[in-house]
Amino acid sequence: MMKAPQVEQKTSSGYAIIKGSCRPEEQCYLLQFDGLSEPNPGTSTGGAVLFSPGARSLVFEVGKFIEYGTNNQAEYTGLLIGLKAALEKGVREILIEGDSQLVIFQTEGKWKVKNEALQVMNREARELISHFDFAAIRHIYRDKNQHADRITNEVLLRGEGYYQEASTKPHLPTGKNDTLL
Repeated sequence: MMKAPQVEQKTSSGYAIIKGSCRPEEQCYLLQFDGLSEPNPGTSTGGAVLFSPGARSLVFEVGKFIEYGTNNQAEYTGLLIGLKAALEKGVREILIEGDSQLVIFQTEGKWKVKNEALQVMNREARELISHFDFAAIRHIYRDKNQHADRITNEVLLRGEGYYQEASTKPHLPTGKNDTLL
């Protein structure tokens, strides 16, 4: 007997639901992540930004500097540091967006993870997601991911990571705090 294909659950805006049942999207936090490697492989950075439910105001932004890595490792790093920081803030319901189809579709479970280093990172991402009550994910294009992209470029220029809450300074970060990294 053949197994019926699994029906993919989606939200009204096209997020693939990873955990929990569908919530009104406006009640969920929004995490956007990005990664950068120059050259690839080479010096890399990961970045993430969290927006509040409803008005989508900035909650935090976080970036991590990586001495050497691939672009895909940098993208996963952005997702991982964003998920960790969101959990530390007590976020329970989250929408996740990124411009890396590879990371999005592997995290969603659509694509297999063949690379060993990425397998470790994917397992960690899925473990972190398991701590949320609700989590959904979707691919977005780079032009919709400008804030996270700016973070990765800023970290590359600085040569070090940072964590910055919106209440401390709502725009370009200047403080240095690597406690989450």
